[in-house]
Amino acid sequence: MSSTVGIELEEQYHDVEQQREAAKLGMWTFLLTELLLFSGLFVTALVLRVMHPDSVTAVALHLKFWIGATNTAILIVSSFIMSVAIELSRLGRQRPMAWCMLGTAAFGVLFLMLKGYEYYRDYVEHMTPFLSFRRYELVGDPASRLFTNLYFITTGLHAVHLIIGITLMLVMAWLASREGFLQKHQNRIEITGLYWHFIDLIWMIVFPTLYLLNR
Repeated sequence: MSSTVGIELEEQYHDVEQQREAAKLGMWTFLLTELLLFSGLFVTALVLRVMHPDSVTAVALHLKFWIGATNTAILIVSSFIMSVAIELSRLGRQRPMAWCMLGTAAFGVLFLMLKGYEYYRDYVEHMTPFLSFRRYELVGDPASRLFTNLYFITTGLHAVHLIIGITLMLVMAWLASREGFLQKHQNRIEITGLYWHFIDLIWMIVFPTLYLLNR
């Protein structure tokens, strides 16, 4: 069983375990509020699917399935690397942990690059109804317009969370370059890992909801 390195105890806590649990509870509370935000978007997508299946199908056929599937695989690999980083942090192996976090961030950047290309293809194919100056491919179908806008809102919001996650990874990797970081702040690595796994979980719901249903 892996041993946990020491953690600097802040004065408001009785012991290290209480401090660890408080940090995790705070992060879980935050993530649940974020899940509620995404849940409203998912429910809206499902309602549109039931009420306007033909319109949703027309939009789904325009989405780049291979990009969505590739990005799903990328995030699964990134979560695995992040799990390795957390285990290394528990073992006190600071340098390889930092490299794993950099690797996790690199996969996140790759995800964004593919997503950016997909947005570009959407623009070229006139699948951007929110741009009033540009003709919409499925003109005359307000339900498809709504679903397409929902697609951009959901994936765009996920991309914002991913950018925040990448930033956290880079900051934590930079801080971990300092001697003795894990002895004081190992819990920060686990909290950062929770946030990254949440980002991946959201995409695991986004992908089937937007790309697979009615395809």
